[in-house]
Amino acid sequence: MLDNSESQMYQRATRKSFDYQWSRFHDMVEANREHFLNYIHPVEEGFFRDKVGLDVACGYGRHLFYAVEFGAQFIVGVDFSDSVFIAKEINGKWDSTGFIKGDIYTLPFRPQAFDFVYCIGAIHHLPVPEKGFYALLPYVKDGGSVFIWVHSTERTMLNLLLEFVRRVTSRLPHGVLLRVSLLAALVDYNLFIRPYKRFRHRPWFQRYLEPLVFDRVKLYAKFPFRVCYADWFDRLSAPIRFYFSERDLREWAERANLTAVRITPTGRYGWRLYGEVRHRLAYKEIAGNDKARSP
Repeated sequence: MLDNSESQMYQRATRKSFDYQWSRFHDMVEANREHFLNYIHPVEEGFFRDKVGLDVACGYGRHLFYAVEFGAQFIVGVDFSDSVFIAKEINGKWDSTGFIKGDIYTLPFRPQAFDFVYCIGAIHHLPVPEKGFYALLPYVKDGGSVFIWVHSTERTMLNLLLEFVRRVTSRLPHGVLLRVSLLAALVDYNLFIRPYKRFRHRPWFQRYLEPLVFDRVKLYAKFPFRVCYADWFDRLSAPIRFYFSERDLREWAERANLTAVRITPTGRYGWRLYGEVRHRLAYKEIAGNDKARSP
């Protein structure tokens, strides 16, 4: 368990990490559209039409862009890093967007202000992730939807290896880490992703090797190199990175008394949680909200 001073220290370090990352990597690519829909399954494009929503930890606004394109009436992007200003610039063509620099634990909105709230790829970087999840719920209208995406515990050995490496890399100066991330991305892209892109349509490959290819390789094959580069920086830089099981998310949903719950995997690297908020149901006592699951 982290005390308050440790928690604030990690939050400051995380903010600096993402300030640096998104100031250098904010490419809007067409593959982001499909990627967003993959993160929020079973939600589909038609879900957003005429709804008011909140994108928490919006980064440079790549997901929010498509929520608006899919028909959201209005959507607010919140991030505690300066990337929110980049998001505002990228999404400036939309009249139906607003942006606020703020903290997930102290969001400046009235209760039940939104038809939906989502947080993709950020809760696992919080000092107290479960508490961050519950912080979203008061802002969802009764019967409204909440959806999140977090890293999975399924890749046990790979996660352990990554955390061993991150003990060093997350302490490096960002300029040095940028070069380390470039090297990692070059190896990853040229050794795994580029060969897959080259051979994936060959009949012999589809028959014998396609089933053996990791989901992450198939995912990055849809993106340009810079996305792989950005994700390596993300992977190695954030001070905190927790991992969760399906059971963890099931317990979160049960303690929050969510209904219509759907928890599904994105390969072995992540979990999606979708649920509907019923404010007439009292939340159960959340015994673990001051604890974080260690990697």
